[in-house]
Parts: sequence; C-alpha cells; structure tokens
Amino acid sequence: MAESISFGKDWLRIEDRSVFAPGCGSIARRFARQILALPEVSSLSLEPSQNCALIRYGTARGELEAFRQRLARAVGSDNPGLDDRALPHWNSDEGLTLHRRDGLISVFRIGESRRDRLELQHTRLKGNPGLARSLESSLGALAAVRQASGSPVSGTIRLNYDASQIDPLTLVRIAEGLLSGESVSRVPEPAPVDFRVANASLGLGAVGELMLPLATPVAAGLLVANNLRVLQDAGKQISRGKLGVPVFHTALLACSIATGQVLAYALTEWSMRYWQRNWRQNLARETHELLEDSLPLPAETTLVAEEYQQARVAVADLKPGDRIRVSGSDSIPVDGRVTAGNALVQEASLRGNRHPVRKNLGDEVLAGSRLVNGMLEIEVVRTGSDTRAALITQSILETAALIPSDKTMAGRAEAMADRTVLPTFATAGVGWAAGDLITVGAILHQDWISGPAMALPMQTLRDMRLALRSGALLKSGSALSRLRECDFLVVDGDQPGLLAPQLELTAINAQSPDTDVLLRHAAGAGLHLGDERAEALARACLQRRLIVREPELLAMDADSVSVRIGRHSVSLVNRPSRAKTAPSPLLVRIDGIEVAELQFAYGPLPRAAQALARLRTLGIQQIFVASSRPEREAAELARLLGADLSGGDLSPQHKARFLQGLKKRGVRAAFVGDCGFASEAAGAAHVALAFGSAAADGGVCDIAILGESLEPLVDLMELAQGHEANVVSTCRMAAIPNLLCIAGAFAGLLNGITSGIIANIGVMNVDRRVRRDLKAARSPRMPALR
Repeated sequence: MAESISFGKDWLRIEDRSVFAPGCGSIARRFARQILALPEVSSLSLEPSQNCALIRYGTARGELEAFRQRLARAVGSDNPGLDDRALPHWNSDEGLTLHRRDGLISVFRIGESRRDRLELQHTRLKGNPGLARSLESSLGALAAVRQASGSPVSGTIRLNYDASQIDPLTLVRIAEGLLSGESVSRVPEPAPVDFRVANASLGLGAVGELMLPLATPVAAGLLVANNLRVLQDAGKQISRGKLGVPVFHTALLACSIATGQVLAYALTEWSMRYWQRNWRQNLARETHELLEDSLPLPAETTLVAEEYQQARVAVADLKPGDRIRVSGSDSIPVDGRVTAGNALVQEASLRGNRHPVRKNLGDEVLAGSRLVNGMLEIEVVRTGSDTRAALITQSILETAALIPSDKTMAGRAEAMADRTVLPTFATAGVGWAAGDLITVGAILHQDWISGPAMALPMQTLRDMRLALRSGALLKSGSALSRLRECDFLVVDGDQPGLLAPQLELTAINAQSPDTDVLLRHAAGAGLHLGDERAEALARACLQRRLIVREPELLAMDADSVSVRIGRHSVSLVNRPSRAKTAPSPLLVRIDGIEVAELQFAYGPLPRAAQALARLRTLGIQQIFVASSRPEREAAELARLLGADLSGGDLSPQHKARFLQGLKKRGVRAAFVGDCGFASEAAGAAHVALAFGSAAADGGVCDIAILGESLEPLVDLMELAQGHEANVVSTCRMAAIPNLLCIAGAFAGLLNGITSGIIANIGVMNVDRRVRRDLKAARSPRMPALR
C-alpha cells in the first residue's frame, strides 16, 4: 500500500519508500513497465531521493475515472507490463523522467519522430556545448545517420537517418548510452585555457594603439601584473646564471613597453594561449580517434533470437546470455564466448597478439577486437563498463587527460625552448648594435616556445597509438622518454612465459625442387591461419628474402584455409599428427592436388631470447634476471635468455632493494615483471613494465605489455629512440618563418606586430606537421607477416 497518493487533473504522485527509495531499482523498473504499458501515460518521473513517482497522462473527457481504475489494476503483482527492452537503462539511484512519443519510451523528450527524422531533447544538453558536440559527432559517425546537429541553446539533437538501415528505437538507445556515459570511449572535454586577461590586454593595447593613447599604459600594467610569476622566475634564473624561457619573456615584455609596442606583446601572449588551446583540443580529438581505431565498439549489433531470427539492436540493450552474430570486418561489441562459426580476429590492442588469431567454437572473444574475415555467433558474457576494452579505454583516457599537466613533459618542452634563448639574445644584441630597440623587438618576437609545447604531447599521443598497435599500453606520458634513458634491464625471472619456445619450419617435403615459390604461396595462405604456424612460415620467408603478399581468401574452416593466387587455388590443410610437442603439419594443395607437406617443431631457445638480443642492439647494455628460484635455476634461466647476470632466491623485497641500489649508483634501470606482486620493485625502477595478459588491470607500472611476449618491448624501445628525433624535427618546421623575422628586422621592414604574425606561421607549420604525423599513424602498418 502506497504511503501517500495525490493527484491533479493530468497528474498523479505516489510516495512509497518500498518501491521508489534508493536500492529498490528492480521494483521501480517493474513499476515503470506496468505504468507505461497504459497508452494514456505520457511520462513517468522517478525520484529515489524523495521516495516518489510522478505520472503524467492525458485522457478523453469522461474517461478519467476509468483510467484511474485501470491504473490501479496495472500495478497488480500479476501484471508483467511492457517487455524490459522497451525501457531504457538507467542508474536506479538517480532521478529521471521517462517520456513516451509514437511508441518510443526514452529519457529524451522526443520532439519529432518521422520515418527518417528524429528530434531529441534533454535538460543535460542545455547550456552544455561540449556534451552536445560529443553526441552530435558520435551519432553523426553512424553509417545510417545522414546528418546530426546539436543545439546547446535548446538542448536538442536533430537526426536525419536512413530508416532502412536503422530503426528509431535503436537510434534512441544509442543516444541514451552516449548521454549517460555508457559509451566507454567518451573523451572528456579539454580543460579550458583562460583568455580573460589576454583578451583584456589585447583590447586595451588595440585601443591605445588606434584611438586612446592613455589605454596603452593600462594595458602595460595589466601585462606586468599577469606576468609577475614569470618575472620572479626570471630573477631566479639570472641569479643562477641561466638564460631560459622566463628571462626571454621578461626581456620581450621590457622591450615592448620601452618601445611602446604593448599591442605586439599582447598579441604574442594571446597567440601562445590560442596555440595552447588548439593542441589541447586536438589532443582530445585524436584521443577519440585512437580509441575508435584501436578499440572499436559498435553502437549496434545483430541479435540472434529464438529460431535464428535476427534483429539489429543497440549494444546497450544486450545482457549476459544473449546471442549475437558478427561477420565480415565488424567489431565485436561484448566480451563473450564463441558458440558457432570461425573467424580471424585482430586483438593486438587487447591481448597483445600482434597478428590475427583464429577463433573457433568455445573460444573467448573480447569487445573491441575486429574480425578480419569469417563469421562468429557469440554468447554475451560481459557488456559495457564490465568489458576488458572498457578497462583499457579508461587507462588511455586517464593517461591522455594527464598529458597537459604532466610536469616532466612541460619541463622537457621548456628545456627545448631554453636552447633557443641564448642564440636569440645574441642575434638581438647584434640587432641593437646595428639598429635600435624596434629591431630588437622584431627579433625577439620569434616563437620557438609554442612548437615544443605542442609537439611533445601530440607526439606522445602518436606513440601511444603505435605502442597499442604493438600490444603495449602506455600509462604515463613520460614513459617512453624514461625508457630511452635506460641501459640496464631487470627481468623478473618468475614470469611463466619467459621460456616459451619459438616454432620453426623444419621441413618442406615437396615433389618440386623449387621450394621458394611453394613456400611463398604457402606463407601467403598462412596469413589466414591465425596461429603460430603462420609466423613460422613468415620467418622462413624472411630468412630466404622472399616477399609474401596477402591473397584473396576463398574458404576457411576449423581445419583448412583456401586462397586464390593468380589463376590457382592454394589450400593449407591440417594433417593429423601423433606428436604432442608441436602443432600439426600442413598439407599444401594447389588446385586440389597435394604437392607438399610442411612440418614444424619448437626451437631450442625461448622466444624471449631473441627479443632480448634485439634490445642489446637498441642500447640495453646489461640484462639481469631476478628470480625467486634457486640460484642454479636462475643462472640456467639467464643462460637460456642470453642475460649477463642473474640472482636467485630473491623475494619481491630483495628485487626492490636491488633496484634501489642501482638507482643510488645512478643506473637507470627498466624493470619487466609482475608489477602487482612486485610493486616495490616497480616503484624503484626508472621505468616499470608490467608483463602478462592482466597487465592493464592496474598497479604501479608505466607501461603494460598486454600479451605474454617480450617482443612489444623491442617496438617500444624503437619508438622511444625515435621520439626525441621526431619532436626536434617537428619543431624545426618553425625555423624558416623565425629566420624571416630576423631578416626582416635587420632590413628595417618588420616591427613587433608583423614579426609576431610571421612567427605564428612557423607555429602553424608545426601544427600542420603534427597533424600529418598523426594521420600517418592512423594508417595501420603492414604486419610483419607480410
């Protein structure tokens, strides 16, 4: 029995803490299904904080009493109400209003619902341009949506869509998921850059320059007040005998005030803030692109119902136990288990597998992985924020969000700019001798500062994308720069995958003596195998300097692969084998005729030994294996891995003390191991790399290697060594405009304003180069198999 009921002409309010209080979500949801089954109900508001619900309805004259009686019967215990999929998902402890329009029930107020048009309104969108833009871009990216436009003024999203590809209910559910944050890849808006003082000083400087000269001293005073911290830092630098960015800014400000070019300095300061805002916005946009490319999570999928009936549904509506179908090059939207079909799946960003992996009946699949070919029916196990993709996505978002405030990165950017201060002052000194302070001002208005401040964070994001493609997750913006500084590697010898052997092609039993052509075609077909035999075939081709190209796939099942190469069909078929120590041999058939047998066996050395050998060529000078095993076993493990030193009987605390000792001696060591179990050791290392499939689950690591192999560490070291060179090369794009500032100053053609405008062209060149590099990184590299 309800505790309190009140009503008006078109509304009814019910208070009942046993139904609407926080923690009663399932009961309140059933109540909503029962009430909204009545067509007269236009909206239902649930307020858990007030233990009440508000029902709004519309009835014809004379039917009000009959409606109230049906309403009382509707909430009976035997009435199931609407199907649960007819209602959106919501947080049971938060208040909301469910609106009905044309058979659709949504948290949005639906203003227009035609066959190809939809108008959605919500109070959260009103006055929130960031959220409106986010929904507009995300919904507009759907293939079935022709146009999406958002208005933060009215809190409205208007959609023009293809009704033959998507139904309005699915579109509404996708929008609800984006609004509530169920879209795990939503990138937060960048922190705003404060333009208030910059705008005021620029405006006052312009007024003083053009109309009222008395405004110029006011603008100068405002600039001095706004740069007091810079002036203090400049004093500290001068007292230490150092010339850096604060000293440069102070000299530029003094020169601008002395020559009356306050407007020029105000314009320069405003421009620097503009470029800061620009790269922050680009950072957020490119983070979104990174997630969309590396962990694609579709908003809708194909639900397989009883009797194999199929329907397109919003992924947000899926629940554990549902069955979905994924085919072609679709992305998998949930964590689940394969119940039918087979396919090649790319999951480097989730498990660290650098090459596509075959998935068959009973295999686990993860949200965010992408089919290369084939078809899978999947039973849903986890959805949304419970998936592994959501965990990795959250880590990426946290890392990207910290990049603008990363002090290490900001220090590196300032250090790069510091190197240009002395040459600039020297040039300005010559300009003063040859000309006057106007010449000095024009020279000082070069901009070597905005370039590094922009290039470093954007190159870091680019490297995050490339690292994820190699199976490694960067969890710190400065991780690569610290990895580049390391020349000592400590490997946790207790990791189970260190001794995993490498599969090799041992024999080609062929009728033809020309085994090179045969091997090249077999390796091409092997690209669709999705197991370690494909890598063994590719390595054999690499040793013979053979080029392997990906052929057209004709057919694929659990035991064979068929491709078309030229006019011929080439098939690889598993041959039953009694050997339990190596994968099955492969029969090679061309046009149905058996022409060869390929045999495989595991080599004597672990795969990790080859990765460590390559690390030596990239600057690692000493490798130490630290293990809790007895000393003799640890020494044997080090010998197999090709390490220089080993230590046995080491507990996690002993490993941490060893790394702390290295740190005290000035040795910058990288630690690779279980950073959750050996957290003290990870904290003592110059850079810590977690190793294993659970590496992204948390801990103190700087880099998470997602798979069970050390091979991504080689790619990371290569990225780390190229990172600094890429940043320097990008910043040099500002060189020609800045040199033109110097030339124009000596020729007497430029003043502070015109020199600042030309310097901004240099920063624009840096921005253009950054965008080009990011665009190139979006294009997937050709896999090593090819």
